[in-house]
Amino acid sequence: MIFPISVVRIGFNEKVCYFPLTSKYTLEVDYTHSVSLTKVVDVYRINNTGIYAIQEKWQEFLAGQPIDFQYRSGDFYVKNMNKYLGKSWEYWFIPVNNVTLKINGKIIFVQPPEEGIMKISVKRDPIILTLIRRC
Repeated sequence: MIFPISVVRIGFNEKVCYFPLTSKYTLEVDYTHSVSLTKVVDVYRINNTGIYAIQEKWQEFLAGQPIDFQYRSGDFYVKNMNKYLGKSWEYWFIPVNNVTLKINGKIIFVQPPEEGIMKISVKRDPIILTLIRRC
């Protein structure tokens, strides 16, 4: 039970969840852009080597949103990529962002009504701790 396994750790302020990395995960971060108040979707692939940005979708070209895109899909500008980000990635969210996280299409986190830093990381952890701290 103390055997270390690869895990995805997702934390927002004091709330922390762990997911065993038994296969590749697709992590989707949906949120409202704080300036344009339009939807943004960031999609990541996560495996035991780290976090990869694979797609960005957005609806406006305001205040820090990308201006280069590959195609349109409905109301979204879309950019596909395969960019290695390392073993950790962070976001700062405020209440207006209304962030929702999904792993493989399943909602695992909805932002509480407070601001905070969301930290996503890939690490090794004892299997027993991962099972105890699962969302």
